[in-house]
Amino acid sequence: MNKSSAFKSLALAGFIIFVGYEARAVVAARSVTHELFAKYEAATHNGEKSPTALTAERLEKLIKVQDPNFWKHDGVDWSAPLTTTTVTQSIVKKLYFEKFEPGFAKIKQSLIAHFAVDPLTSKNAQLAAFIDVNGFDAASWKWFGKPLEALDDDQYLSLLATNNTPKVAPGTPENADRVRRIKNYLAGQCERRGLADVWLERCGD
Repeated sequence: MNKSSAFKSLALAGFIIFVGYEARAVVAARSVTHELFAKYEAATHNGEKSPTALTAERLEKLIKVQDPNFWKHDGVDWSAPLTTTTVTQSIVKKLYFEKFEPGFAKIKQSLIAHFAVDPLTSKNAQLAAFIDVNGFDAASWKWFGKPLEALDDDQYLSLLATNNTPKVAPGTPENADRVRRIKNYLAGQCERRGLADVWLERCGD
């Protein structure tokens, strides 16, 4: 066997092992998904109602900023699967990983979102989980000294502005700049440069 053939054989063997490992991870994830989401399904009446933590208007804003294709995709937005993080993938990162490391973990995260969470849970339960595991209410108390539902519109957007960029804290110039961009985007005054455009580069004017 020449070197080229040996390399191809090793690469194929490695690929098979990798696929098998990821398949086991998906099976394991599916086995615990119902338990992990039980309280979120209960809170949304098995997905029939929206999460009560946010009004319909604020929930719509969250989705448009965080994951505009949320209602359409199957856990992963395949137009940019490795450079974006959907609501579903964000939940997976918090509930299925003890410590998330960039790289191959992104593939595992995407597979669990697609093959475990999205087919086994309702969209409304996913939203309830997203709000919970990302600590929206705790952040509301931390920054504004009141519960999430008591925030005014500007405070809510200020909190929303920190979600993709947690270092951009409320009260900082960076936060104010991102809130301004979000307002322009929500008002239809600009468009994002694809789903990976977290900072909304075209919305700064």
